[in-house]
Amino acid sequence: MNTSSLTPAPGSHPDLVGSGPVVNGLAQPGVSFRATLEAAHAGGIAASNLTVASNHGFREAAERIIDLLRLIESGTVAADLVTRVEDIEACHRSGRAGIVIGFQNSDPIEGDLVLLAVLHRLGLRIMQLTYQRRNLLASGCGEEVDEGLTPLGVEVVGECNRLGVLVDLSHTAERSLIEAAAASSRPVVISHANLHSFYPVPRNKTDEAVRAVAATGGLMGINSISRLITPEGRERQATIAEYVDQVETVADLVGIAHVGIGLDSSEGMTEEVFVERRKTFLTQFPELRMGGDFPLWTYFTSGLESAAGIGAIAAELDRRGWSGADRDAVMGGNWMRVLRETWN
Repeated sequence: MNTSSLTPAPGSHPDLVGSGPVVNGLAQPGVSFRATLEAAHAGGIAASNLTVASNHGFREAAERIIDLLRLIESGTVAADLVTRVEDIEACHRSGRAGIVIGFQNSDPIEGDLVLLAVLHRLGLRIMQLTYQRRNLLASGCGEEVDEGLTPLGVEVVGECNRLGVLVDLSHTAERSLIEAAAASSRPVVISHANLHSFYPVPRNKTDEAVRAVAATGGLMGINSISRLITPEGRERQATIAEYVDQVETVADLVGIAHVGIGLDSSEGMTEEVFVERRKTFLTQFPELRMGGDFPLWTYFTSGLESAAGIGAIAAELDRRGWSGADRDAVMGGNWMRVLRETWN
């Protein structure tokens, strides 16, 4: 699954995906920021929520933002920083990859609303409240006991609403998620997850959680990680059909306006990188193994090993007879609406 040499996959060009911008609700930094930006460009993706920081302190998160900005400003990748919906529209017109600075945890703000405001000034536009574990704001979905949103969590949700930082609840436990959705005056999202009804593991979201997010005007982005899509995902790759089954189920549950794409792609993963990931990340969060070890080749849905293949989702929606308007809403239009309603 080495994606160091990328060409657009069949159907990935924006003219084939649809008339509107394509948005990926979650992209990992992979082996490098550069690899992720190049894959987004190859896939014709007008905006990717890039995980710039997660379990980091403020200083390290700020340094990572600066590293990303220097790469973009170098002009060596066809990518631009986006902080407004208008920036995404410009990237769509120019064919460049738009990059949204996102955090997969609130640790970088260190419980300080002033630091949240500083990071917003640096470009932060999407932030998860938690990553698997309980922190100062809420409980993560890897905890055995969900203690709900804290008073500070309520304050942070309110400040995100005021600043225009989209609240992401992908790795947040259910009670905490529902309380955060209730506390928000703007849409909240589950940027990248799968359905508990398909595979009942704590990382996946129940119908109640999906409804709570949709009730705010938000959406759920469907994750492409095989072991979250199906119980057999540790032994084989999930298929595009299985991926789109989850898209259709969310659409049936809460409406087409509340589902999108959130690939959780990690570009350039090699056996060496994967072995290191087993020793570090998957040891720190063992529950994300979903019951045991798995080989690298099963990691992502077949055809979605890289974000460059995102057009395969549109092709499957077309094959199932979706209208062009509904397909384009899922591929990015719904994300665009949510971002208009949350960013200042």
